[in-house]
Amino acid sequence: MTKNFKLKIKKTELAKAAGLDKLKAKLARETPKEDDKKVASKAAKPVAGTDADKEPRRIRAKTKSSFAPSESSALPSSVEEPPTSEPIEEVEVKEEELPVVSSSPTAPPPPIVEQESVESPSPSVTPTTPPSQPILSPVTPPSSAKPLYEKLGPTGRHVDDLLPVKKKKEEAPLIKTAETTQKESPKKEEPKKEDLSKKEVKKPKKLRDFKDLKPAKKQEPKAFDARDRQGLTEEDDRWRKKRGLKQRFIEETQASRPSQLKIRLPITVKDLASDMKLKASDVIQKLFLHGMTYTLNDFLEDETSVQFIGHEFGCEITIDTSEKERIQITAQTIQEEIQATDRAQLIYRAPVVAFMGHVDHGKTSLIDAIRKSNRVAGESGAITQHIGAFMCKTPVGDITILDTPGHEAFSAMRTRGAEVTDIVVLVVAGDEGMREQTYEALQQAKDAKVTIVVAVNKCDRPGFNPETVYRQLSEKELLPEAWGGQTITVNTSAVTGEGISTLLEMLALQAEVLELTASQEARARGTVLESEMHKGMGSVATILVQNGTLHIGDALVFGQHWGRVKTIQDEYGKHLRSAGPSTPVAITGLSGLPSAGDPFIVVKNEKEAREIIEARAAGQKQQALLIKKSSGMDRLMKKEKKILKLILRGDVQGSVEALKTSIMKIKSDKIDADIIFVGVGEVSESDIELAFASQAVIIGFHTRVENHAEALIKARGVTVRLFDVIYHAIEEVKKLMKSLLDKIEEEKETGKAEVKALFKASHLGLIAGCQVIDGTITRGQKIRALRDNQVVWKGNISSLKRVKEDVKEVKKGLECGILLEGFKDVQVGDLLQAYEIIYHEQEL
Repeated sequence: MTKNFKLKIKKTELAKAAGLDKLKAKLARETPKEDDKKVASKAAKPVAGTDADKEPRRIRAKTKSSFAPSESSALPSSVEEPPTSEPIEEVEVKEEELPVVSSSPTAPPPPIVEQESVESPSPSVTPTTPPSQPILSPVTPPSSAKPLYEKLGPTGRHVDDLLPVKKKKEEAPLIKTAETTQKESPKKEEPKKEDLSKKEVKKPKKLRDFKDLKPAKKQEPKAFDARDRQGLTEEDDRWRKKRGLKQRFIEETQASRPSQLKIRLPITVKDLASDMKLKASDVIQKLFLHGMTYTLNDFLEDETSVQFIGHEFGCEITIDTSEKERIQITAQTIQEEIQATDRAQLIYRAPVVAFMGHVDHGKTSLIDAIRKSNRVAGESGAITQHIGAFMCKTPVGDITILDTPGHEAFSAMRTRGAEVTDIVVLVVAGDEGMREQTYEALQQAKDAKVTIVVAVNKCDRPGFNPETVYRQLSEKELLPEAWGGQTITVNTSAVTGEGISTLLEMLALQAEVLELTASQEARARGTVLESEMHKGMGSVATILVQNGTLHIGDALVFGQHWGRVKTIQDEYGKHLRSAGPSTPVAITGLSGLPSAGDPFIVVKNEKEAREIIEARAAGQKQQALLIKKSSGMDRLMKKEKKILKLILRGDVQGSVEALKTSIMKIKSDKIDADIIFVGVGEVSESDIELAFASQAVIIGFHTRVENHAEALIKARGVTVRLFDVIYHAIEEVKKLMKSLLDKIEEEKETGKAEVKALFKASHLGLIAGCQVIDGTITRGQKIRALRDNQVVWKGNISSLKRVKEDVKEVKKGLECGILLEGFKDVQVGDLLQAYEIIYHEQEL
């Protein structure tokens, strides 16, 4: 009571300070007196079922301002007003229905709830009920019913509120007034302060209850793992944190393997297994069982092996050759293409004649006599080192002539000349007969299956003897016409011109017999005779058109390069618009330097040419992967050799090729020649930098060094050798290879001396008194000390004296004193042998 009284005094003072006392007095005057009497009379009536002697407990409900006008109909009992100096407003009390918890007759009377507001001190007006809605007063329970209120514990909550909620049967809803509903809603939204504090204390318990109310997850079947195989039960796993296993739906679908397959070769084992829907290990195992050892990334290029493996797994494999045909462009040779052409479109073409034979037998001299030119004067060393192609106009018709070099290094050039020609003129010197390169050229012509005409040259020489040549030809199954055979032989002289016209007539006769034809309307096809790097025009190729007509602007495909023809020139440098069959020309506009001997063919456009070359380059990389590298053990087992690194530069592709072939033919068990770079053109700065980095020697053939690169050669100290004759270059390479080999040491004995006595010198050491028994002992020579025919020491003579004088040498029969450098264990009777070392160069 004292606490409530103090609270009311405090609120009264706050209301007075805010000026609300005047407002309260004004509202009190406006209220009718009858209402006051009703309120007083109702307050005097006791609540049914309660003890009148005992004062009920008051519970203050803070839902309405204490300064609002009172409602007498809501007050169940009278309210005591403490004696104050100022009048205190009567508090509006609303009686609410509370659930009956206990029906014990000894239960204490329920407390009376007093509504008291602590909100804003602004006056509030009690809302009135609309006239259309009936107002129902609260039902008073009979005296025999259970009490409306129960006494709560010290926490302000009943014990039943702490127990889990049980489901109850649905009861009929009570009829409530609008006023009652409006007053109950804020009470639900704003819980008591004591309840909030209690809720915070019980928070962990409520969270645990909330988790239990969640729907339980479906228990999935546990996967069979290693613990189950060991016999561990679920009871042993209680301590482990159980993880929620995601349900896995394993569909056992059998892979459908193809019964037919189309692949390209070469193909890796991994790709083949993937295409056949198999594991690579199964394919490797099957190959191993049949004696073929392959790894995952090895290539299979044998058609029979691939089809056999497919048959083992029930798959029929077909080899796809469409890409190969596209890259190859055509599978027909030039002769097959001409034969397949309509004869109405064919015309007679000029014969292609190649002059072949031994070096210095007069091949180029005969060509000069036919062309009325002087090519011999322009050749280095008076020998031909390039393949030449010319179109000659003769009284018997046009003839295309190819001049091939006769040196042994140019075997590849002669082979190309024999392959692209129709007739081979084998030039043999009548005074020398057939030599090594003559026999080689004869064999190459036979392999190419071309007609052979023998020109026995130098008939103006005194020692000319054609019978020797006839005999040598008959030994090679070429019986001359003079001996009743079919091989045409003509005696010629390039100096006097004798037999030149007869030779031309024989060539024309053979061309007529062969019926050489070609088509001018077909796409151009032919062979590259030579290629070089020109300063102003870039890559230049000398080609021979064998079928069709080549025009400016045509797109060409070579071996590994492509091009679009920009210029066409003949052997005299004259520009042409087109070139027909059997015409040798020089063309420009190439993407790179083609190799001599590569075939070329005209394609649709530049784009197609580029795509074909890219596909060929990719195939070349695959072929490089097919080459199995030697294992490390193989390299260790091989004897270590010295290596001479070389960089080759030449004027044309054929010359560099011939030089490279000649160098690779140098065989040695002690040293190898390693050509790290081959190029056409002048020696450039990049070549010098490469030679400096790799410690290589630059060999230039028919070329020179760029002007601005000469200073770099001196700065780097690189060795550069330039040659105009091929056999000079080969000899120089052999010398360089020999210089890298270690010298062979040879010990040559020069004299012997026998130790007769020993002398000790404090400042010199032990001096051996010797007598020379053989040869000469020279100061500074090397000495071997022999004891019982075994070498016990090797070294030099430090000092040599005779009768206390230093001498340079002591001859046989004389005595001398020898001081050996660093040897103090010399004994009487030792034999001292003097020798010198001679170094010899090794042979390859």
